[in-house]
Amino acid sequence: MKLTITRRIVAITLLSMPMFFSMGASAEEEAAAPSLYERLGGADGLPKIVRDTIALHHKNPKIAHFFADVDDDVLAGHVIAFFAAGTGGPANYEGRDMTTAHASMDMSDEEYDAAVADVMTAVNANGIDADSAAEVAAILESLRPAVMGTAES
Repeated sequence: MKLTITRRIVAITLLSMPMFFSMGASAEEEAAAPSLYERLGGADGLPKIVRDTIALHHKNPKIAHFFADVDDDVLAGHVIAFFAAGTGGPANYEGRDMTTAHASMDMSDEEYDAAVADVMTAVNANGIDADSAAEVAAILESLRPAVMGTAES
């Protein structure tokens, strides 16, 4: 499968996030340190965060229109697999790249910020520690160019 430069950037970003955030740790610390996926609650916690986020998106007047005709279960499945794969979990994300998946949305920065705020609200409501929440926020910010369609290809 031939990957565009944008897809490569997103793939590299997602695959390197766990390594990036553990830079400077000793081999023992790295082996003992749980992945971000595990710190988000793994197979039980991550789906809850995603479903809570989708519920918040539906209530958010700035972005609810994007979710009016969306099958929440299908969306949740894609998002769970995407974040599990990018945070050290066992999932293999086979969905569309971020630019393609969001191209028709024509999302503004304000709308992207609202979506991120919903994610962070769900993360915090699920008792995720501050360092892990900061990693989630950094991942979301790193995805902004791809989602907004401003990533170089």
